[in-house]
Amino acid sequence: MHVTWPDEQAFHAADPRRRQSAEVDLGATWRYADAPDAHRVAWLQDTGELYVCKADGYDGSCTDVSVLAVVRDEDLMDTLLFGWRDARLAPDGLDWLLSRLELVAA
Repeated sequence: MHVTWPDEQAFHAADPRRRQSAEVDLGATWRYADAPDAHRVAWLQDTGELYVCKADGYDGSCTDVSVLAVVRDEDLMDTLLFGWRDARLAPDGLDWLLSRLELVAA
């Protein structure tokens, strides 16, 4: 079941580990092909959650938070996302990311 939280506060409140976890920020410049909205992607070390949220502005706020995948192993995360720094700037970077995450589901 796919769950979406209205904002990061609600996302963190749903699981206290999220608030306390070290977070690897993968940037707020991710886009879906042919979509104008920028998204932020981050990975939470304690839960293994790679999540995405719509970047709402320069204040760092995000809405529409959802978990893309759970990858508990940091080395696997590094392998899966190799090349992310370039992909996050591409006009279809989120599509690239989702295709990489299909390897976890396989």
